[in-house]
Amino acid sequence: MHNIVSAGENALLIYFGDKIDATLPEKIGNFANQLKNTLSDVIVDLIPSYTSLHVSYDLNKIAEQDLRTQIEQCLTQQESQSSVLESNTTHIPVYYGLEVGLDLERLLAEKNLDLESFIELHTEQAYLIYAIGFSPAFAFLGEVDERIQLPRLPTPRIKIPAGSVGIAESQTAIYPADSSGGWNIVGRTLLDLSLNNPENVDKFRVGDKVKFYSITRDEYLKNGGLL
Repeated sequence: MHNIVSAGENALLIYFGDKIDATLPEKIGNFANQLKNTLSDVIVDLIPSYTSLHVSYDLNKIAEQDLRTQIEQCLTQQESQSSVLESNTTHIPVYYGLEVGLDLERLLAEKNLDLESFIELHTEQAYLIYAIGFSPAFAFLGEVDERIQLPRLPTPRIKIPAGSVGIAESQTAIYPADSSGGWNIVGRTLLDLSLNNPENVDKFRVGDKVKFYSITRDEYLKNGGLL
């Protein structure tokens, strides 16, 4: 059951559920794409989250009630469709080394794991993108295997290098740009995932998936990785 509520002067919030559910991100992501395609002339921004979709619109082009009506029609249309858009999987190379994995040594000690076992646990599955936020292109991914989960750091770091891969409880993520943060850093990708590269604007979408794969130190450095 969907619920549409006002979220300010020119925004609506569409709830797709009242608790986090692994089936919701794909539904929300597909619906965001549907709105983008059908109402692009009046929509200013779409922000998918774990259970909801935030819709900002142009008050000069459409009234709230008219937009509600059109959204409800789109929701009805989505429910009647037997299939949804196939999700994409993005593969990310990661160097899991102590030089770049700022919290890796501590995690291995706390979890009584060797590096090879940790890498296997972190790379064995494709992670679902639950939300985009915190900073542009920062994708919240889940669910991390319970055997390698750690809580956020009690004191966030002032600067985490771009490309750093972190774990916070049941989630994992990549820092697309240098920023502060409190996640446990376990590796780094050499890919530029920041919005400085226009190709990254829609690289991560709610409902899509991300799969990590391990690369060696030599591969990381040879392809431009920084320590």
